[in-house]
Parts: sequence; C-alpha cells; structure tokens
Amino acid sequence: MQQKIIFVSLFLAFLLVTTGVIYGFNTIEMVTASEPDTANLNVNNNLNIDTVNIAVFGIDGRSDIEGDRSDTIMIVSLDFKDGSIKVTSVMRDLLVQIPATKNTNQTFDKINASYAYGGPELTVKTLNQNFDLNITDYVVVNFDAMVDTVDTLGGVEINVKNQDVLDWTNKYIDDVNDKVGRKDPYLTAIGPQTVTGVQALAYARNRYSDNDYERTQRQREVVGQIAEKAFKVDALTGVKLLTKVYPYVKTTLAINEITIYAKAYLASADKQFLEFRIPTDQFVQDDMINNISYVVPTSLADNAIALHAFIYGSLQTLPTDGTTSATDNSSSMTTAINSKSSTSTSSSGDSNSTSGSAYVTYVPTEGLLKISDAISYYVGY
Repeated sequence: MQQKIIFVSLFLAFLLVTTGVIYGFNTIEMVTASEPDTANLNVNNNLNIDTVNIAVFGIDGRSDIEGDRSDTIMIVSLDFKDGSIKVTSVMRDLLVQIPATKNTNQTFDKINASYAYGGPELTVKTLNQNFDLNITDYVVVNFDAMVDTVDTLGGVEINVKNQDVLDWTNKYIDDVNDKVGRKDPYLTAIGPQTVTGVQALAYARNRYSDNDYERTQRQREVVGQIAEKAFKVDALTGVKLLTKVYPYVKTTLAINEITIYAKAYLASADKQFLEFRIPTDQFVQDDMINNISYVVPTSLADNAIALHAFIYGSLQTLPTDGTTSATDNSSSMTTAINSKSSTSTSSSGDSNSTSGSAYVTYVPTEGLLKISDAISYYVGY
C-alpha cells in the first residue's frame, strides 16, 4: 500500500513537473479550483476516450494570478493507450475568437487575453471552441515554480544556440534572482550545458533574443528535460518534489482523479514525451493589426487538423455502444473521464464501426470552420 501511495504521489509530481508547475513553499496544500460548468465549455465529446487533455497556464506574476494574461499556455495530453505524454505549446499571441462573457462581447484577440477577460475557464472554452477539443480540467501556476523543481532534480540540460540567446538569458537571470532571492551566476558559454533552476527559468522566459516561436521552443526544451529526469526520480527525490508541488498550485483535478490517471498511466509499458506547437509553421503568418503584432493562423481549421493528428494520430478509437474501449488500461479512468463530459456532442468525420468501437478520421466541426473563415475575413486573407 505504501509503495502504491509513493507511485501515485510521484505521478502527481510528474504530471505537474512536466508542465513546469512546481512552486517552492513550505506548506503542503494544493489549491483546488471550483469544478467548471462543462456545459459551458464547448466540449467536443466525440474524441478518443483513451486520451485526457489538460490545460496548463503559466502566470508570469508574483501575487494575484486572476486577471492577468497567461504568459504560457500548454495542452498536456495523457495517452493511456500508448503511454505517451504530449505537450502542445499554444503561442500567446495567436489570434483566435474569444467567446462572450457576462462582461465582454465575443471578440478576435490574442488567446492569452482570454485569461484576463474570464480567467482559466474562459481560456479553456476558447481552446475547445477554436480547436474542437474536450478540455475540462486545468492547472494554473506561477512559473517561478520551475526554479525549485530544476534544482531538486539536480539541474537540466539546455542548448544555448547563439550569443544573443546567451546575452538575453543573462539579463533575465538578474530578474529571476531578484524575484526568488537567489544569486545564481550568469551563463558563460554557447552550446549544451547543465543549468540551475534560475538559469533554466531565465532561458525559458527570454523573449527578446529572437521571437516567440523560439521562446516556446525553449520552454518545451526545459519541460522535456524536466520530464526526462522526473521519469527517473527515486522515492526520496519524489518526496522532495511533492513538498514543492502542492502549495499554491490551482487545479480542478481532484486527488482521486489523479490517482485514477496514475494507475492507468503506470500500466503503460512504453512511456514517451512528445512536443508540438500551435500554430504550425505551415499555417501561420505574423501580421500587424491596428498597430499590434499578432500571430495569425492562415487557416485555423488546418491548424486544428494538425493538432488532432498530433494528439490522436490519423485515426481515433471511439466507443459506439456506450461501453469502454477494449484498449483501456483502466475502466475507472474512462468512468472518470465520461463523468466530466457534457451531454452535447460534436460531429466528426468518416468512421468504420467494429464491435463497439469506431475508427474515426477527424474533420473540423461546422462551428470551427465558421470561426476559421471569420478570422480570415477579419484579417483580410
């Protein structure tokens, strides 16, 4: 029983660590967010039940996290069928359609503005509506958390590509040191090297040496290194991580859900960490709108197709008779996922039914196609 608790605890640490969400406080208390109204999240229920999608929001602030624009947006996809964890970076300046709230009208804006308009729930709704997703859970954290995580893991490997990245990272080291009360040294060389938590956070936050495309790549690089090390932690290191995981992490995930996911994930034989970015290079263009720089999807629908292909593969396995998939590693996991789904459904593409399941090719819903066309019209494409 004790070993099971350790495994579950390490999975929670891993789940949060791999998304950069560890905060260094001395109390062990996780802040649980109110359960969102799934009927108001535009959830697409016609998606693979073997995969759980969770939104992660990194807030670049020091105190009140509500009302800020999210500095980092990621979608963490836990695939219990093949044992992979897939992390998709969503560029903060991506032009999307943000749904209306009680206080704001529907608008076209940068996706990170949705957090300021309506907090994490509106950003979840925005992700679901613009990409035909089924996200109902989220994690919110201040990214200063990365400092203690990396130090507990003994540092991570990064590759400083050029002098500009080196110089700007060192400028950010000054800022991070000031915020977290450290005196970590500057980086002194270009190329692969092991860095401390302060240095890793400065490297991930650096946005001036090149552009946001490279910045999100640096973030995924650091997260990937954390994930690789977290796979190998021993029980003592796991306990140390847990003392930093719980405090001030705001999440809708209940401990029993995390336990269910942990049991299913641990049953997977071939665990992988994969990364992606939206928008893709093929369907994006930088543009100025009203003297403000945006990352504009030249086709939101094609970006959604690419995202679904990354998360689910070319075909998704769906149940057609109300039963669980034969490939489920845990029926309790499926029950937990289904219990959080709303009763509405969205259309997908062609399917071939087989004994209680269907192999489905994703096709953007009518609603997403309308948004895609509206964005193109808005920017004049």
